[in-house]
Formats: sequence, structure tokens, C-alpha cells
Amino acid sequence: MRYITPLFFVQETEKRYDPDSGEWTGGEPIRTKRRANVTHMGAERQQAVFGDVRSNRFVVRLQRAFAKPYDYIEMGGKTYTVDTGRCPGDKHSLVVIENVGN
Repeated sequence: MRYITPLFFVQETEKRYDPDSGEWTGGEPIRTKRRANVTHMGAERQQAVFGDVRSNRFVVRLQRAFAKPYDYIEMGGKTYTVDTGRCPGDKHSLVVIENVGN
């Protein structure tokens, strides 16, 4: 299995008002890069697990578990939300779906 697809785990940060400078600060997302094995999820498996079939659902496999908090995953210029996730041993497996409108 080849882990060649670059992706980013993105954590949004809140903007805060700085009364001394009179400006809003922060708000820059924290992006952590990883490489993963990404494949489409088969139609039969999607139907059995989720009860529907979507063309924008993927299985993301990481060599090491990613334990930091994150809000979404960015891959190929698109954002994805995690449907389900498992950590068998020290590996990490996620089923993600593309966010509509991106």
C-alpha cells in the first residue's frame, strides 16, 4: 500500500479582538500535512454501511494515528468531513465525504 496522497488536517482558530491595537487577530487555520493512501469507497460497501451511495466518499488510510484535534481535512484543494474513523493498532483509517459547495 502506497501512502502518496498529500492531505492536511485543518484546525480553525478563533479571531480575537485586541483592544490595544484595535484590530482582530488570529483566525489563521492550523494545517498539519500528512501523506495517506486514499481510495474510493465501493458502492456495495457504502450501501451496506451508510445506506446510500455517493461518488464523493473516500477511504483515507494513515500509517500512524493522528491524535491532534482538527475540524476538517483538506485534500486536492477540496475540504472533507469525517464520516467514521478507526484506529486498528497504530494505523488510522477514516471514511471522509466531500463538503458540498467547495
